[in-house]
Amino acid sequence: MVILKHMMGLLMVAGTIMGASGSASAASGFPGQAGCWTALPGEDERPEVTCRSFTEDLLKSLEKATPAQVTSILGVPGKDHKPTYFESANRTPGAYNGYVELTYTSGHVSDLSAVLTQVQPNGMASEEKDYQWGVNKAGCSDFPGSKKACDTSN
Repeated sequence: MVILKHMMGLLMVAGTIMGASGSASAASGFPGQAGCWTALPGEDERPEVTCRSFTEDLLKSLEKATPAQVTSILGVPGKDHKPTYFESANRTPGAYNGYVELTYTSGHVSDLSAVLTQVQPNGMASEEKDYQWGVNKAGCSDFPGSKKACDTSN
């Protein structure tokens, strides 16, 4: 499980690097992509890619959010135009990029799982960080200062 997770992280960073652009506009016009993502002509518009940094505060703002609130916060509709999977392509040093998966119950986020890395000053990715939250579940966070780190030893 840990090896698969690390492979996903490496693939995610490689995909972000391959897809990131210095352009300040997106071909699809999704507001959340301005500044870090531009689809090339004929390329998939990647509606799951946002330029928002997946900070702990941003992730907390998604807890119990409606689909409309999620797409407003992230500025993109999500993979396959469904607000359940998102990736950050923000390459600014200090930014958190990675992916977030959301599950909804009764029209609100009921489960959130994120795998992130922080962009270092040299542009490379930090060690992976996890953030998990769920209604009636003990959440965890690998962000600095967290009271309960995520156990990824399984």
